[in-house]
Amino acid sequence: MRTARVVVPAVVLTLLGALVVGASVAGDKPGKPPKPGAKGKTGDGKPSDDGAVVAGAVGKKLDELCASTSRFPNGLSGSVLVAREGKVLLRQGYGIANAASKSPMRADALFDWCSVTKQFTAAAVLKLQMQKKLSIDDSISKHFKDVPKDKAKVTIRHLLNHTSGIGTRRDFGPAEAGSREALVKWFVGGPVVSEPGAKWEYSNAAYFALAALIEMRSGKSWEKYLREELFEPAGMKDARCIGDADLDLERVPLDARGTGQPFEYGNSLSWGYRGAGGVVATVADMLAWDRALRGTKVLSEAAKRDYYTVGLGEYALGWELQKWAGNTAYTHSGHTGEVVTFYFRSIDPDVVVAVAFNEEPPPIHPGTLARELADLVNNAD
Repeated sequence: MRTARVVVPAVVLTLLGALVVGASVAGDKPGKPPKPGAKGKTGDGKPSDDGAVVAGAVGKKLDELCASTSRFPNGLSGSVLVAREGKVLLRQGYGIANAASKSPMRADALFDWCSVTKQFTAAAVLKLQMQKKLSIDDSISKHFKDVPKDKAKVTIRHLLNHTSGIGTRRDFGPAEAGSREALVKWFVGGPVVSEPGAKWEYSNAAYFALAALIEMRSGKSWEKYLREELFEPAGMKDARCIGDADLDLERVPLDARGTGQPFEYGNSLSWGYRGAGGVVATVADMLAWDRALRGTKVLSEAAKRDYYTVGLGEYALGWELQKWAGNTAYTHSGHTGEVVTFYFRSIDPDVVVAVAFNEEPPPIHPGTLARELADLVNNAD
């Protein structure tokens, strides 16, 4: 069994990112970075073969920032999208997807979004609530068998906002090789470290349990339920999950700047990753997700109120909230192996940034880059 790596929340990664801003990636030789992976990059907003867009003066400034050789001597390696009011200003690939074949990064590359996946798992739970198959204020004992009495007060909401009080920072480990039933038994058997709702502690294992809950209440696999109830209604045409038969592996970059592997844990999902990570999508899919959430294609207004309700640690249900431009930005980071991601949504002003790197550590933390790109858009004339 490979050693699992913890999927780290944005609040931690942001601090780590400050240490690597401007740093060269170990093993890379200084020099001119690879050209962006797009074909036919346009200045009028029209997509090229791989969906690349650089629209207008603002788009050019965004592209110049990402492609800056003075800022990033070895270049970025990943895909970036920036949109304002639903209009794509930048959708571009940078660096290398596969070093052996010298394949450049595509604008429509498919990335495992790692812990950004948690917002999809949370949305699926809320969809089940809309379908009256559960309530997020139910005790977990209503849905899981043999829950010890010391977990009687733990609710689904506590799992969603990382306040269950079940000590599961061990996260992966025993869950990695187990069945769904074994995962649930392992999770509910964890030690009680605090009263439910009293303390925020980031827990990937809680989201493994939520994926199990989704399967148990829907009668479908977690992957199928997400596709039918979230991806398809949202218009996320390329979104899949690791292991899906129709996942286009040719568009999945290798990690470690194209020298590694497509996925840290292989091309299948175990109960030691499903739900906390595992959604594979393009940056364009992430914009489609944003637009769907602004209406009711996926979640009702009532469901979205729960979705964005902040508990402890400035964390809602699969979202971290940050102040930006005098308002609130809904964000989340992801990190697994040598893939690092960040998703940034501001409702007002209407700005979306999606960043996915196939290197760790990157020359700039994706959350730092996302905010810089958002600031550039917000300050543009």
